[in-house]
Amino acid sequence: MHVLVVPSWYPTTEAPRNGIYFAEQVRCLSDHGMKGGVVYPEQQSLRRLSGPALRRKHFQTAWTNDHGVPTLRRYGWNVWWRFPPGMRLRVRSAVHLARRYVDRHGVPDVIHAHSARWAGAAAARMSDALSVPYVLTEHYSGFQRDDIVPWRWPLVETGFQHASGVAAVSASLKDALVAHDLAEASEVDVLPNPVRASLFTLPPDGRPSPPPFRVVTVAHLSPRKNIAAALEALARAFSGSTEASLTIVGDGPERAALKRQARRLGVADQVSFPGSLDREGVRAALWNAHAFVLPSRHETFGVVLIEAMATGLPAVATRCGGPEDIVTPETGLLVPPGDSAALADALQTMRRQWSSFGAADIRARTLERYGPEPFVRRTRSFYHQAQAA
Repeated sequence: MHVLVVPSWYPTTEAPRNGIYFAEQVRCLSDHGMKGGVVYPEQQSLRRLSGPALRRKHFQTAWTNDHGVPTLRRYGWNVWWRFPPGMRLRVRSAVHLARRYVDRHGVPDVIHAHSARWAGAAAARMSDALSVPYVLTEHYSGFQRDDIVPWRWPLVETGFQHASGVAAVSASLKDALVAHDLAEASEVDVLPNPVRASLFTLPPDGRPSPPPFRVVTVAHLSPRKNIAAALEALARAFSGSTEASLTIVGDGPERAALKRQARRLGVADQVSFPGSLDREGVRAALWNAHAFVLPSRHETFGVVLIEAMATGLPAVATRCGGPEDIVTPETGLLVPPGDSAALADALQTMRRQWSSFGAADIRARTLERYGPEPFVRRTRSFYHQAQAA
């Protein structure tokens, strides 16, 4: 089967981890006998583009080979992307790229749009142009947060109305789509993201023995991830103690404020900020920890959770959407979002009980649901249903 993917966001030179799981999904399908490609009209923020980058990205089209996946991009600047003209231009650009893709690789059997923010509408136009069905998987937490601007709704509705198959990455996101009357519950599959099991493995040399009890998180440092709650919980549970530490992997607009908060709470010596790391660096941080924490306000899924759990880490997460599908009593603890006292209690409980969570068992449970094989099996069925519709 030949699948052409159009994602609403995707890795770029300036943001290499943005939507990396889309690229890894296509690679996973390719590794299991399917043919896949990506088209992406890339619109970069002018604030991120330096002089050399502006010269490299001046509305030209180029083939790349991201993660072993043939990818056709059109580079541009997002001067108008937050407004209707920019979105319409992006949709038209995606259709043009799809035609170019077909010239080189042939007509796909199915088009797969990731998120209706704009890619759903683009897939609808591509489907008409190429006379092949398209499916839509939703990932965007804005449906849970009621954060879709009014002018974007026609694009969103177009993507859902004409799709031959609709999926959400978690049960909570499915409920949000149904609540917005975008689809009937019976029409929406739950198609969770996979974990890259060959990379995120059990640590080959085991984990270091505590103390300190090492907690790690991996996140974009933005308000939605609420890393401030993890710092508060650390201070409540272990302030001034050498028994526990927190590693905050990632970067973002709140990094400086979080460092100030750590100093104000008196836990600066217990907290490290290594910044944004590549995949191997993230894996090393997970291997060096005893528990993972995800204190988000909203999550449609939580790819970092399954990556951590694939390395055998137990998790402490908030009931903020996606984690409820992932974290079970056998693999970790769940607490209400925004409740730093409950998060502190959970971290203390995890410190006492972490050795009772079997790393091999956590990994096995994670791969049973989120490993490559179940992902490919579910996705292949999803595509066949779309072709038969």
